[in-house]
Amino acid sequence: MKRWLLLALALLANLGQGETLRVGIELHDYFPYYRAVAGSPPEGYCLDLLQAFAEHEGLTLELLPQPINRLYRNLLDEQSLDLLFPDNPAWARQAKAGRRLHYSDAAAQIVDGTLVLAERRGQGLARVRQLGTVRGFTAEAWQPLLAKGGVQLVETQDIQSLIRMVARGRLDALYANPQVVRYQLGELGLANDYLQLDQQLPLIYTSFHLSSYRHPELIRRFDRFLVEQDASVQRLKAHYGLR
Repeated sequence: MKRWLLLALALLANLGQGETLRVGIELHDYFPYYRAVAGSPPEGYCLDLLQAFAEHEGLTLELLPQPINRLYRNLLDEQSLDLLFPDNPAWARQAKAGRRLHYSDAAAQIVDGTLVLAERRGQGLARVRQLGTVRGFTAEAWQPLLAKGGVQLVETQDIQSLIRMVARGRLDALYANPQVVRYQLGELGLANDYLQLDQQLPLIYTSFHLSSYRHPELIRRFDRFLVEQDASVQRLKAHYGLR
């Protein structure tokens, strides 16, 4: 049977009991939210939440870690993924242009902000000329300033590289989630307050969602799961030190 026919049939069918749920996740270390790196099994709050949802629905979970730029291509064009997690309507607008994705309610509320060396906190925008972020991520809170050209955006493969660059003075600040940075500081043997969130610099409160292009019914089932299993979800967040 030709591939286009298989895809057409999939559009008409809901995933039922025992079927495989193919979920794209970022090939990246963003622990405690998620970690998917070569040589280690995926782990973290987001992945445990997906596993709990799959078990609740009687589905088999297949996690497919991929580079960020490939995830949307496989979700929208190749249609080799059922779901993407985490996602957000504000992310990757160009990759989603002209496509209507279905989004769940928020599975996690997070803050993305600007972190600097402890001794540089509170010195203001004028001290930030080079800002670092992970390649493929959008420094959403900085977009208006980046558009003006006064700040240079530097992208690296991972957060540990960003931390080292800030420590060596090659970056003035990095843009990421503070809890993720705090964990990576510990992995590098640095004090967890070596870099600190500067409330005077751009930050944004955002959220993680489950998204799908072809399965809105799965999104509705996930929303129902979040409500009905709220106590379990909160325990899972507490396990990872999340709110």
